[in-house]
This record gives sequence, C-alpha cells and structure tokens, in this order.
Amino acid sequence: MILSGAAAVARKEIRHIFRDKQILFMTVIAPSFVLFLLAYTFAADSQLMRIGVMDRDQSAVSRRLAAFTASDGFARIEGRPADYDEAEAMIRRAAVSAVLVIPHGFGESLVAGRPIPLQAVIDGSDPFLSASTYGDLSLRCAAFGTQMARDGISPAAATVEVTVRALYNPALKWIKAMVPGLMAASFIFPAIAVALACTRELERGSYEALLATPIRTYEYMLGKLLPYLVFGTVGTVGAYALARLWFKVPFRGQFTDFMLVTAVFMLSLMSLSLLVGTAAGNQRQAVIIIVMAFFIPTFFMSGLLTPLAPDTVMSRVVQLVLPAANYVPLNRAVFLKGVSASAGRDELVNMWRIAAVSLTATYALSRRHVR
Repeated sequence: MILSGAAAVARKEIRHIFRDKQILFMTVIAPSFVLFLLAYTFAADSQLMRIGVMDRDQSAVSRRLAAFTASDGFARIEGRPADYDEAEAMIRRAAVSAVLVIPHGFGESLVAGRPIPLQAVIDGSDPFLSASTYGDLSLRCAAFGTQMARDGISPAAATVEVTVRALYNPALKWIKAMVPGLMAASFIFPAIAVALACTRELERGSYEALLATPIRTYEYMLGKLLPYLVFGTVGTVGAYALARLWFKVPFRGQFTDFMLVTAVFMLSLMSLSLLVGTAAGNQRQAVIIIVMAFFIPTFFMSGLLTPLAPDTVMSRVVQLVLPAANYVPLNRAVFLKGVSASAGRDELVNMWRIAAVSLTATYALSRRHVR
C-alpha cells in the first residue's frame, strides 16, 4: 500500500506525543504559553524613510516643502496620493510608511505667519517604524519652517506643526503590533519537537530497528513531519485565541488567511527542524542549532523589533533563509491591516521554497539505507 510506511511512522509518533507530556506541551501548549511570556517581555509603549505626499494646496510653497522633506537622501517620496483612500491603499500594501498631508491654504498661511497645521497619516501596525517616522517628519517640517524664515518668505514666528493620524493601531500600542509578530518566535517550539523526535531514535537505538523495515526514506520523513505539523497547527489556534481574547489585538483579516499563512510558516519551520534533526548527532545539538539559527534571529533579523531595510541584498537573503522574516510582516498585515494571504504571495513563495529545499536536503542527507 502506497505510503503505508508513512502512516505507520505517523501512528507511532502520535502515540509518542500523547505519552510524552513534554512533547505534547511543546507542540500544543507552548505556542500560547511562550507568546504570553514574550508579549509581556517585549511590549512597551537610520534607514531610508519612504513617504507619500498628499498636496492639497498645490502652491509653490507646498511643492517646496515636499522637495525639502526628501532633500537629504534619507527620505524618498514614493507617491502622491490624491485622497485619503489612495493614501491608505499605499500604506496598506507597505509602499510607504507615512503620508504627509498638506492642506489647502498652506502656502498662504505660512507667508502670513500663522500656525501651519499639517497631518501625517502613518502605519500604526509597526509601532517602532511609526514612532520614528512621525518624529522624523516633525523635525523635517520644523526645519522647513526655520529655512523659510531665514529666506525671508515667512515671519520668524511661523511654525510648521505635524499632527499624527495612525492607521490600524490608532493608540500606537506596541503590544498590539508585537503579539502578531511574536507568534513567529512562539511557534518555533513545536518545530523543536520534530528535531527531538529524529535525534531521540538515534540516542535510544530504535533507529536501527527501523532500518530493518521496508519503510522508505520519504515515508519515514512524512511520518515524522505530519503529526507534529497537525498538532503544532492546532496549537497556533490557542495562540490566536490568546491574542484576540487576552491581549485584545484587533483582527481585521480572515481567519482562513491567518491559518493558511501560519500553516505554511509551520511547514517551513518544521522542514528545517527535520533537516536539523537528521544532521544533528543528539538532542542537545539539535536544540542548540535551532535556537541559534532560528529562535534568536527571529528577534533581530525578521523585522520584529526593527523593520528590514527594503530592496536590499541582505533583506532578500534573510527572507530566503529565515521563515520568520516572511511571516512577521505578513501576519501583522493579516491581523492589523486585514490583507489577504494572496497579498503576501512573495512571502508565501519564500516559505514554500524554504520547505522544499529543506525536505530535499533532508532526503539527500538521510543516513537511512532503505528502499
């Protein structure tokens, strides 16, 4: 019977999961438990800034302000939306991190020396980026007012002020943006169980017994992978409930999109763990490799704490090797912006690619000499 060997290995792993309470905890409970701890650990209320400019004044002064904001090379105007709907669409697809709105009468008011009210529409789904963007825009606009006074165009008393309007996270609460991102770190624990399942058989000597069976290599791999993938995905539902019910994170997307994105992420993670478990000599080695290669980089290289610089070679390389670098921005967008899974096609393709390469490498490096 085709794949009967995989089914036999899967049944064995399912029995082991239920017998071993530690493994059951890692696959089903740990995602929610670790997310709870990490959220309270990290939640607390110099790269290129990409902005849009909504110029509703269309005066020489407003055009000068737009040019001034991008004059130093550390900011770039990526678009000029005509209205708020277009501005939100640009922020929704992450084309810009903020849109500077220049109101009617801006130039006339500045020349007359009256206070100038501007507005910054920012992406509140990333509190680190939104706070730095707002601060940077405020400084640039204030510097523009000073420059205009020096040029004698406006009185020295004139000031250019920027008020903020944050989309998706109006209060700019870090915890609402951190929890969807921290799921990437908490979901690593079910993946660790996969590596432990592989190295456990080597340490206990049961691996040699499997060599005498007619189970094929790919059946062994599927039998090891699928039970943990199913149990781990079930555990992610608990993390979703924790985010929604305990941390009150708004969810604007579709639950099916969240589950699809998360299932692909879990597959890529567990495929990498299966590779680690095949290559590692013992359980201790496997855990150290996964923590050093995936868990720690999730915090510092995935865009969780600081966003990845867009369109750089380094960011593309990281996305090709680190599943979390694709999952963190995509899951945040599903939660807070309500985007669909199809909008993150590039991220999904990257995670599928990681899974495919990892499984192929596992098959090639497998030490099993079976048919």
